[in-house]
Amino acid sequence: MTSELRAFYGVVGGVLLIPLVGGLVGAFGGLGGMAQLFGTDSEIVISPVLKNNFRAICCAFVSWVPLVIWSLAALVERAGAFRIIVGCAFLAGFARLTGWVFEGYPGIVPVGIMTIELGLMPILLLWHARLMRLAHARPATERRR
Repeated sequence: MTSELRAFYGVVGGVLLIPLVGGLVGAFGGLGGMAQLFGTDSEIVISPVLKNNFRAICCAFVSWVPLVIWSLAALVERAGAFRIIVGCAFLAGFARLTGWVFEGYPGIVPVGIMTIELGLMPILLLWHARLMRLAHARPATERRR
């Protein structure tokens, strides 16, 4: 494994902490847990159906972690899965931006996450494409190691 590939895995692993921690806190701590994580007011009045859906969506957010890890286990063969997941994360940044425009400043943590989604995700996609080009340029016998 090259040092560039190790660095790529490290960056992706660091980014995966966001859906892992945020998703688990939201799924099992609900809106109150998420409010504590973001350091905001936990007095939230919202219908039980929306709270329930929030928990389910957060749990789905956690599902990105094993999917990305699975896609990285066979980088070339599962490139499409990686690109879809990272592309969706990029689009999530636009959802956050829309929320900021229509609902107001969300706070430093969501803005930081939005910056990662809109800034780092395209870089990861480009880096992934570079790694794919490098993998295809190597002889097949080297790729199996």
